[in-house]
Order: sequence, then C-alpha cells, then structure tokens
Amino acid sequence: QFCVRLVKQWYQRRVRGMGLLKLPDTVQKINLLYYSVIVVFLGTPLWWYTTDTYRAGLPHISTLSDQKTLVHLPLPVCFNPQEVQQSRVEQMVVSLKPLLLSRATPRDTSRGKGRVFYDVSPRVETNCYELPFSVTFTDNVKRPSKAEITPDGLKVSLQKMERSISDVAEDIVQYLELPHLQNHIMSIDDSSLHAKQQDVRNAMAVATSYNILVSVVNPDPAAISLSYNLVSGTKQYLEPFIRELGALASVTYQTQVIRYVRLPHMPVKSGDGFYLSETNLPHLINPIESKLGTSTTNDINLIIYLMEGKYTSLKIKTSQGEMKDVPSFLSPQFGAVLLYETTNKTEIDHSETFNVLLPQLKQLLGLKQSSSANVSPKENYLMKLRAAITHTLRSIDTLISLVRLVDSIPNMVIGDHIADQVSSAVEGIDKAQSALSTGDIDEALLHASSARDAAEKSFSDPSILALLYFPDDQKFAIYIPLFLPVGLPLIVAYLEIVKQWKKNKQKTD
Repeated sequence: QFCVRLVKQWYQRRVRGMGLLKLPDTVQKINLLYYSVIVVFLGTPLWWYTTDTYRAGLPHISTLSDQKTLVHLPLPVCFNPQEVQQSRVEQMVVSLKPLLLSRATPRDTSRGKGRVFYDVSPRVETNCYELPFSVTFTDNVKRPSKAEITPDGLKVSLQKMERSISDVAEDIVQYLELPHLQNHIMSIDDSSLHAKQQDVRNAMAVATSYNILVSVVNPDPAAISLSYNLVSGTKQYLEPFIRELGALASVTYQTQVIRYVRLPHMPVKSGDGFYLSETNLPHLINPIESKLGTSTTNDINLIIYLMEGKYTSLKIKTSQGEMKDVPSFLSPQFGAVLLYETTNKTEIDHSETFNVLLPQLKQLLGLKQSSSANVSPKENYLMKLRAAITHTLRSIDTLISLVRLVDSIPNMVIGDHIADQVSSAVEGIDKAQSALSTGDIDEALLHASSARDAAEKSFSDPSILALLYFPDDQKFAIYIPLFLPVGLPLIVAYLEIVKQWKKNKQKTD
C-alpha cells in the first residue's frame, strides 16, 4: 500500500504539472483507453511474437522405449546326399528349431526385461561354403560324440543328431557365440555386466569410427638402436586387417615413436629368463599413457615397448603362478601392449608384433579370444551384428533422453534442423530394425549407424546446449524494467477510476 501511495502521488504530480487534471474526465478516460488498447492489443502481441520460443514438432518417440528388436539369424544346414536323404535332414531341422529358439532367447528377455529377441532359423541349403557360418550333418567327424568346429563351419555327426538333439542345439548356440553377443548387448542396460564379464569389460564401446594408434616406445635410444620399420609394418599387416573389417566402422590409424619412458616395474630374474607379475601390468601403462596424445574415447592403442637387451626369455607370471610365454597383455577399453625383446636384433619384426597385437585388437572390437590375426567371415558377421544392434539401441536411448530434456525445459528452442535430424534418426531406427528382422546385417548396420549419428547430433546441438543453464529469474530481470514503467501508471489510473466510481455511487445512494 505504501508503494501504491507513492506511485499515486508521483502520477498526480506528473499529471498536474502537465495540466491534464484540468481536462474533462471523459478526455482522461479516452486517453487511458487509447493507451490501454495500444499496450494490450499492439504491444503485448508484438512482445509475445518477438520473444516466443520456437519449437518445431518432433515425431512421436515415446513408443520407441517399448519396442522390441527382433534379430533374425539365418542358419544354413548342409548335408551329403550320399550319407542321408534330404527329407530326413528336413525332419531334423524341424525338431531342432524350437530348441534353438528356447536357448537363443536370454532369460531377461523372456521375463520382459530385455529389448532384443533372437530368431535362429535353420534352413536346408545345398551350398554353405560362401556363407558366414553353417552347420553340416555328416558322418565324416573324428569324434561322433562331439561337434567339430572347422573353418567351413560346424560339423555334427548324424549319430549325435539322432541320439541327442538337445545337445546339438546347445552346440549350435555356442558356435554362433550367442551367449557372448548377449552379454555385450545386455550390458547396454545392465552396467553390472562390465564387472562380471571379462569379455564385456575388455571391449571398446561400439562406435561409428575408431582411430588405431600404433606406438613404439624406446626407453633408452642410446642402448636400444634398431630400425622401427613402423610405416612399412602397418601397411603390410594393419591395413589389410582394417580392410577386412569392411563396413563395420570408419577406421583410421596413426603411428608414432615415443622415447625416454621407463617402466615403473622392471622384470624379475627367474632362472634363465625374466618375468613380470600380472598384478603389476596395469601400472606399466601409466607412464606411457601420458605420452600417447590420445584425445577421444574411440582411440585404440597398440603399444610396442622395446625391452633392453639384457631382458631375455621374458614372460608374464599370472596370479595362479603360471608363466605366459608371450609377454603381451590387454588393457580393458584402452589397447594392447607388447613387451618386445631386442636381444640380437637390428630391426623390429612386425610379422611377430602384429601376430600378437591383431588378435588382441579383435578382442577390443568385441570378439572372443582367438589366436588368429585374420578376421574370418563369421567374426566379421558377428562384429557387424553387435554393432548394428548396439547402434539401434543407443539411438533409441539418445532420442528418449532428448524428449525428456525438451519436456523438462519448456522454453528450449527446437529448430527445424533438430526436428529433421530426429526424424532421420527415427526413420533409420525403423529401417535398421526391419533389416535385422530379415537377417540383412549390412543394411541394418548402414541404417543403424546413420540413425545414431543423427540422434547424437540432435542431442548435442549447440542451440540446445545454450539454454540448459538459463534460469527463469534472469527472464524477470530482463522484462520487469520494460513492463513496469508502462504498466504501473495504467494500473494506478484504473484504480483511480474505480475509486471515483465508488465515490459517485455512494453519493447517489
């Protein structure tokens, strides 16, 4: 009330000084009405239009969280017509399919907690040699009681197929590495699997691009003098490996030489050789890591550490007391390190180094441990399958997070380019899920990768990030100095009119 009286006195002095009080009441009311119309019907809409937050319409995303992704895994079944009739094989396949489905579906999915279903569909084929994986029913097996994994696929004896078909279904599931794949996929929603499963903890996060950094570390160039051959070695061994990955991701590589970096723990003498304890291996990376110059989480490090000539027959002692002949180890989600012996050597033999590092690189890309430095068609298929499923699920999670962010900040600007990116991501997710349901992995990976790129670009758009920390009190601080000088005199004038009207009413009564 005190503030109102002050404003009223100020208004009366100002109007009296202008001589407006001498005007008839009708003229004052007309002036008040005129200014009110200007403020309400012109000023307010103009302010509203110029300060309105533009929010482009986003596609309906809430249903994505309830969608299940069906992954169709075609399983060719081959046979020798001279050993068994096709009708008998077809009967075996019909009996085998429900057993495969029950084992391929993880338990969490059957309880409704998972988001991915696996449909293993065996079918009889006449030619299986050009396919990523296959199962062959034959009597040409060394041990009929066990399934035999060969470069051409899984061989199962007809004797075992007829006697224990449930065991054959389990052998096929293990051959397809479905438990390994399921661990990686389920870790997207269950982070505890990173602590429980070593293969999940080792692998790099699935990304649309990787950068492989090959580093040679020479702790003492004066004592260790040999040719690195790093450029020729990577061209001869690493580039063919990258080409074998195909469309898995955009993979680049770099090489560098680091000098004068010593290990914090040196090998211990044991008999005729030396060894490093497995418990000390994680500490060996710390002084090297600070010199690598890696900048992103998608960098994969392959480190060749040159050991001094006195360290011969170098091994790694495991926590169980066993000795590993190859002095190399894997650092989870970081890279691989090879302790290279330089005794009586004038140059680095990269056929030896990459024969050790490339199998570990395959583990970092999500494959099971293997001694082969080449990427088989089956491994390539499984890496693409894991990447396609992961990109699809990550895209869905990113879009759902974007919707929650937009709903939590009503004044956030949503430009047309963001809506276009979201629409592109939703379209890519639909196409990727459709391709996965038909078993077209290459098509699924293509659409899933583009969907993830579009989803992440929309979520991290600068126009969105700029408004994340714009509190409402700043808006009041901006608008009050504009509206108060205009609105307060009008309010006081209307109060005077109401007061005068009440006085006139009391006189008439």
